[in-house]
Amino acid sequence: LKASCSTQFVSMAKSTPLLSENGKVTKPRTFFGYLPLRQEFFPLDPATGNIDTVRVTANVMAGCIIGIRQTLSAIVSATLVFTTSNDPAITDMFPFGISMMWWSTMAGSAFYGIFGRLQYNTNATQEICAILYGAMASQAAVHLTESGHRERIPATVLALIMVSTVITGICSFLFGKLGIGKFMLAFPMPVTNGFLGTIGFFLVKEALAITSGVPFKYFYPVSFERFLAPRSLAPVASLFAMYFFMKHGPTLLVKTFSSSPSVKRLAGLVCQLMPLAFFYVVKLALGLSLDVLSEEGWTYPTQQAGNFWTLWTTYKLRDAEWSIVLAQIPNMFSLVLMSILCTMSGVLGIMGKFPTGPDGDPSPDDVIDFDTELTTVGMSAVLTGLTNGVVTFHRLGSSIQIRMDGGTHRIAVLSSAGFVGLWFFSSIPLGHYIPKFFLGGLFLQSGWSLLEGNVVLAYKSMPTSRYTFFGRPMVSLQYWVAVVCVIVAAFSSPFTGIGAGLIMCLLGFLGQSSTVNPVSSMSDGKWTMSRTMRPFWELKVLRQDGDRIVILYLQGQLFFGSGQALASAIAQVVEGSDSVQYCILSFAKVTGIDASACKHLQSALSRAGRRGCKLIFCRMSPAIFEAISASGVIKLPDKDLRDVLESAAHKGSPPEEDENEAVDADHNHTEHSAGLGMSPFRRRSSFHAHGEGDNDAFDHETDALDYCADQILKKHCYADQASLKDYMVAYRQTCDLGLRLTDHVFETMNGLPSGFMQCLQAHCKVDASLAPGHSMTDGTALYFLFQGAIATVDRLKVKEGTHILANMNIKGFQGRGGGQRLRKRYPPGSVVNQTSFILSRSEHLLDKELQADMVISSKFGLCSEVWSLPAAAWASLPMDMQNTIDKMVMMHQSEQRQHTLLSGE
Repeated sequence: LKASCSTQFVSMAKSTPLLSENGKVTKPRTFFGYLPLRQEFFPLDPATGNIDTVRVTANVMAGCIIGIRQTLSAIVSATLVFTTSNDPAITDMFPFGISMMWWSTMAGSAFYGIFGRLQYNTNATQEICAILYGAMASQAAVHLTESGHRERIPATVLALIMVSTVITGICSFLFGKLGIGKFMLAFPMPVTNGFLGTIGFFLVKEALAITSGVPFKYFYPVSFERFLAPRSLAPVASLFAMYFFMKHGPTLLVKTFSSSPSVKRLAGLVCQLMPLAFFYVVKLALGLSLDVLSEEGWTYPTQQAGNFWTLWTTYKLRDAEWSIVLAQIPNMFSLVLMSILCTMSGVLGIMGKFPTGPDGDPSPDDVIDFDTELTTVGMSAVLTGLTNGVVTFHRLGSSIQIRMDGGTHRIAVLSSAGFVGLWFFSSIPLGHYIPKFFLGGLFLQSGWSLLEGNVVLAYKSMPTSRYTFFGRPMVSLQYWVAVVCVIVAAFSSPFTGIGAGLIMCLLGFLGQSSTVNPVSSMSDGKWTMSRTMRPFWELKVLRQDGDRIVILYLQGQLFFGSGQALASAIAQVVEGSDSVQYCILSFAKVTGIDASACKHLQSALSRAGRRGCKLIFCRMSPAIFEAISASGVIKLPDKDLRDVLESAAHKGSPPEEDENEAVDADHNHTEHSAGLGMSPFRRRSSFHAHGEGDNDAFDHETDALDYCADQILKKHCYADQASLKDYMVAYRQTCDLGLRLTDHVFETMNGLPSGFMQCLQAHCKVDASLAPGHSMTDGTALYFLFQGAIATVDRLKVKEGTHILANMNIKGFQGRGGGQRLRKRYPPGSVVNQTSFILSRSEHLLDKELQADMVISSKFGLCSEVWSLPAAAWASLPMDMQNTIDKMVMMHQSEQRQHTLLSGE
């Protein structure tokens, strides 16, 4: 049947083209994995394309060697599930359990061998999951014994195994299909260590209990007298002798036969089987029968031989106590978690050992899709669960070993599954022939490896704590999460230990989050100004009174653990000085916010208002803006921002970029829409009508700083106009009302002689009514701005073939629009593009990509008047006019440099 299925799938795969449209080799896929290819099943001769029989033989041998390990591992898993509870009803299921594990290993490995991505990976039963199965079985037996329904124990145990396996498969499949499997890789390492350490502890405990024949309570035997008796100590001594032989024997063999590649490949397996062979040598030498050894506790009792179909006929699900099965469902999710984590770690381990695929892999350099791996393993678990099997997933050690032994193709994996299948279909009662100390040695090897790597020595891979003990730094507090997991599990169950680890991790996260400052940095209006150019007299006032503005740059996730810290930081800033009138909160580095943090912001807003300080919000993502506005913290967004939200609500998606609408890199309708990308605007009615108060939300720090600076200047600069010169007052009126500067005011502001602009006009191109969004196309001209504003904008230009990560912003271009940024905004009275104008005349100007685009802004009116002096007209100017312009340009360059020191660029 398997052969015919394989042939069918191979023919299906051959009918699917290997090359995609772009010429890249791809594998044909199904909804749960991949379809196999002939070149993956059998090694092919590269010259002829025929099957390479020599390499096929090597693959089959490698698969059979791994099959031996898989067969023994299945017996180990059955032992953990069915012999660790000391309940006779479960222990009697041991032969049935061996058959179950053989079937699961054979079916799971064959399923992945056909549909999996890694053509050399072997799936098998795992001791980690067996411990959890055994814990559920023990709890079910206790409940049924207390209720007087012991006859239902076997069927209930089978139902528990089947249901938990199917649930694990479904969850794994859904995790893969929903694309969230890869996020399990971000699971906290201390908790994962605790999970694995807990399993390791139980493996060590069960190794001692099974070998000695004395049950353990917590972490010690129930009877030390029985445990220390010669009948118990002899098997325990054999257990430790086997463990040390398996640990150090391979190294000694490799050193002794360093030139033999066969020894290097088989040393581990030989040292694993040698104790079993030595046991039978001693048995034959002493003339002991297995029945005598069974009575003395060295082996399990004689098991009656059966048929393989008894796996499906021995117990009936209708005899199960389903209320107990339903009560165990919460514990089943520990099995789900362990299965998914171990699948992920198995894939990572295999790919870490072999970064590229072997011969026959159509895409050997492709990155493995973790979600597809979970989907394939999940489907396999559903099928085995429905057929009285258990969960199987990537067996890291076996998968690495089979490839190192020459098993590079799927025929090796199927050979391994076939070897285990021989034992399953033969139904040989192998459990009677395996001594307990041998099984215990395998337990001890796996258990101590898990304990040592994840608990005992885990501190070596963690940072030290800030606390010291007698002058020496203590281990990280994260280390104790794993320790607590093991201790709690020792006194309760593996499920409780895993739960304790999760709780400790959550408490540690909350504790750590409460100590992380949600404010990454801060500044004030004296040292941080907007990118809008201002005349020198306004800058002087802001340098004097700019400390009335404070800006806090927030960071990270704002939630119930950090919201209080943020509110305290705001209160400390506002109440620390009586002069603070505006506190700007920048959310540029905030990844998310919850309702609790919004509630703390609401409290901070009220508290700051009582002190006469106004909170201003800016640089919010759509989700953050929606969360804050829903809480009622934001009442009056900036008009531009409001228009964007309303536009997004009508259109349902960001509008396409239109050059004629690109009013300003920080203040245009297009960029607002593209940057915010709001979902339908549902809370529009909660905002005040425009004009009913002062704005409290802006899209960018420049907007917020402009707003706050204007308020400061009205009170501390322009309130007493008698102390100002006429051109200063005229300038402010021009900016506020969108008027045109007179030639006289322009000349006075720029230190030009009276009548200079009238003489210069003959050499300039005059545009008296430029609309917002108009681009100034002459990149080397000098522009004189009489009305409105010009914004210089950097636009992101990505060359073809440049590698850009998906969903990744380009440094400096993560603001509105995602592809442009504001350098400066120039108000009326400015002279723009001096650098390019000067460098072009001397041919020192570099490529045009360094030049910013110049567009008309709408911030100072809906109409702009610009005079442009082309670089080519410079030679026709009289010398005195050239000298005057040079002097003016020098002053402007110096002022811009001074402004850049305060605003950045």
